[in-house]
Amino acid sequence: MAIHTPITAPDFPEANSAFTHTPITIGFTTLMRDLADYIEAERDLEHCGSWDPACDAWIRDAERARARVLDAITALRAAPTRRREDLPLRRCAGLAQMLIESDSPEQFQTLLALPDRFPHAFRCAGNGPVARRVDLMVASFRQHLNALARLPDFAGMIEADYVVIEPDASNLMLAPAA
Repeated sequence: MAIHTPITAPDFPEANSAFTHTPITIGFTTLMRDLADYIEAERDLEHCGSWDPACDAWIRDAERARARVLDAITALRAAPTRRREDLPLRRCAGLAQMLIESDSPEQFQTLLALPDRFPHAFRCAGNGPVARRVDLMVASFRQHLNALARLPDFAGMIEADYVVIEPDASNLMLAPAA
């Protein structure tokens, strides 16, 4: 006799047959894939030195991945909204674009805190199958945002409150050179 052994966690959500994709959800799936590729390409650059000949290829890969993410965001934001559950996904795409393009630590920190400060804007109202599915998509997106924030380029922006200013070496000379 066979013994039934569940292989998934008991709290693992099952896909509902009532969920149908819209242009926004399709674009969001593409965005998630491209964002994961971008994060991975940026991670490849973590230990890259200018002496490494592979660095040029990794930099080009990261630039292409960034361009794909931004193109996916543009396509998603241009897609028509078919239902109200599309709105949190559209907001997430806008947030990702602003985070990737941010150039100041204050702006990055403010943007990264938006989903926590305004959870109603990044969640679906209701408990229907579509709302639950979209909330799961947003939760996955939040994991990508956390991974993005841990990248060296962005982590430096988060920790920029503790900037150490190096003194100018010429001001430190005690005696003129002989």
